[in-house]
Amino acid sequence: MWRHKTVIFYTISIFICIVVIAFSYYVEIRHPKMRSHGPPIATDTITALDSRTFIISPYYDARLGQSVRVIAIIHVSVKKLYCIFHCSSNQNISVRAEIDLHSDRFGFPYGTADLLCAEPSGCDYTYMSFSATNSTNTSQSLLFEVRNRPPQPISSNFTVCISTLYGNYNNVLQMIQSIEMYKILGASRVTIYNTNCSQDVDKVLRHYIDEGTLEVVPWPIDRHLQTTIEWRYSKGLNAEIGYFGQTASLNDCLYRNMYKSKFVLLNDIDEIIFPVKDWDWSSLMENLQNKHPDTSVFCVENHVFPNSVNSSGFDLWSHIPGVNILRHSFREPIDWKVFNSRKMIVNPRDVFQTSIHSALKHSRNWVNLESGMAITFHCRHKMRNDITSEHLIPDDILRRYNMSLVPNVDKVIQRLFSQ
Repeated sequence: MWRHKTVIFYTISIFICIVVIAFSYYVEIRHPKMRSHGPPIATDTITALDSRTFIISPYYDARLGQSVRVIAIIHVSVKKLYCIFHCSSNQNISVRAEIDLHSDRFGFPYGTADLLCAEPSGCDYTYMSFSATNSTNTSQSLLFEVRNRPPQPISSNFTVCISTLYGNYNNVLQMIQSIEMYKILGASRVTIYNTNCSQDVDKVLRHYIDEGTLEVVPWPIDRHLQTTIEWRYSKGLNAEIGYFGQTASLNDCLYRNMYKSKFVLLNDIDEIIFPVKDWDWSSLMENLQNKHPDTSVFCVENHVFPNSVNSSGFDLWSHIPGVNILRHSFREPIDWKVFNSRKMIVNPRDVFQTSIHSALKHSRNWVNLESGMAITFHCRHKMRNDITSEHLIPDDILRRYNMSLVPNVDKVIQRLFSQ
């Protein structure tokens, strides 16, 4: 009996080994993405090709013919780059990239760029790599997985793209209030690019990741380039790229959500796009699409809501660090002598390049929305110097959501920071 059981045990063990080996062979041949040998796969959001070229991510883009659009940060002097497609047949095909440096570089020597790589015919690929020379020797190259291939069905109506948290960001209360307000207005997802933040903010981020609301993209731009909080270069400024590479992160977010979300909102963490006549973004966009059927970029007027001596009430959560946006119930009159830094709601499938306040390249129309349709609620600590509190205009556009916003915020705070 003992020998019989032993024979059965070894027979089963041999059978399992055969199955495992066969499955591994199947995975290696049919699914090269799961390869266990060859060049390593890039895992960082920003990867240095050399000191002048930084790869963020390649995205499949069939809108201008079958091609791959690579979001990158490059020095203005870069004129030649090559995309190397790694075919499943173990053949590597090198294609010279068309370099499209975005027009909004704001005077800095480094800027956001698209590397447009024509897809080689007959090449079934999952990965690609990059080179400054026309060579298919990729033994020292990192592999990058091509995203959005094939495009997936849209799963969200609205995604908010926020860039970027920096300077050990610690505005805990405003972050919770903003994300809860986004959810009330209709956001299914929020994507935040994070350079660095405090432990308390990290706790908030992890909460929303676990909830399924938030995607946090590490954004270690300061490891690669000298950056600044200034958006425009000026003589003597010791920086290579402006505002923590904001335009690069926004473009990556646009493509990251291109086939996931019907609409994408591009704004900062201290801003909320509010409908004025409608209650939420779904109703707003339904009305706007009826009114502007051939439009895919909607630019929303910026209105500053400073902290004011006239603000009162809503002294909840005083133990939480950060700004209480419920106390910002007065807005500044618009100064028409200066540029209004509008933020956007876009159909990402119609946009090719975006800047901070406008879409640079798009296939359909754009429109500046009237303030009677929607406004950008921009929460700022101080009012501008040329006005006093008597000039401020009462505006309760945020407080009309108090019945939902206050308990939702309180629930999160009680869970994460109970006293």
